[in-house]
Amino acid sequence: MRRFLLLALTAGITIPIVACSPKKQTSLEPLVVETLISATESWNGDSFKYPKGQAKMTLEKITAQPGFKTPLHLHPQPGIIYLQRGSLYCETSDGKSLKVLAGESFASSQDTVHYCQNNGDEEMVAFVASAGIKGKKTTVPRD
Repeated sequence: MRRFLLLALTAGITIPIVACSPKKQTSLEPLVVETLISATESWNGDSFKYPKGQAKMTLEKITAQPGFKTPLHLHPQPGIIYLQRGSLYCETSDGKSLKVLAGESFASSQDTVHYCQNNGDEEMVAFVASAGIKGKKTTVPRD
């Protein structure tokens, strides 16, 4: 009987304290690191080379509607792309092509003229990270 009374008193004090706690932490999940891409060259075989000058990292979020197509262009620095939503089709001037779907990543071409387009039926959202240099564009238009 004493044990029951002690248990009842302990529960009666502890439960309200826990219930009124301002922050409720139910578990301690471990840190999860998932590598989305690790590459030594671009999707079309371009070797990475870093431009000379003051380093500048850039992260861009690009949203494109269905049917949008970029003009011909190139990137003078290494970059990686993560497609969050939609689909993307890219083609180089020498005819190499790439199709990427939501949740996929790839290393962008470097110094190769190409275009990309949203060839799907929904809005495309991509995150593009570039390792360029201060004062220089990360995308250079070409004819």
